[in-house]
Amino acid sequence: MEITSEFSLPLGPDEAYGLLLDLDRVAPCLPGATLGPATEDGSRGLTLTVRLGPMRFAYDGTISVGSQDAVARRAVLVGGAREKRGQGTAKATISMQVSRNGDDGATIASVANIELTGRAAQTGRGIVEDVSRQMIDEMAKCLAARCSDEGAESGLQPIRDVHHAREIRAARLLSRVVWQRIRRLLRKR
Repeated sequence: MEITSEFSLPLGPDEAYGLLLDLDRVAPCLPGATLGPATEDGSRGLTLTVRLGPMRFAYDGTISVGSQDAVARRAVLVGGAREKRGQGTAKATISMQVSRNGDDGATIASVANIELTGRAAQTGRGIVEDVSRQMIDEMAKCLAARCSDEGAESGLQPIRDVHHAREIRAARLLSRVVWQRIRRLLRKR
């Protein structure tokens, strides 16, 4: 499935591009994610945990920068994981393009191609898309908060001073998903 998103950061485009490639700074902002050490092939270990009602999806895998073009400010992140308990897998390729937004901001447009197997795939495409969008929204808000923190001379606070990634909790997430679906239905009428 393909999921597109767009968000802004209060950084110049080159700074925003550099930030997005710095997995140590981005991973703490992705809900439920924990970045691990580098592996022999240059990728980084990654664990991701998501709760949806009584179901808990926990994955172990890797993430790496597949390609990057600093001049065009384009990059591709590649990730793959297996469920810790179960037979499910998740693969993602995320293409990102950073462009100027006004005088001192950047807009990040991303296209994620996600392949799921196992229990997560059985929850339904619409739910998976909505959960993925909420994860990206939360990550974008966290990154923007880190970038605009008034006390930060370098533009970003150290990881230990920022909220740490946490599991995505069903109640909050599902209430947002339901509300978005209701708004879509009302717009159609």
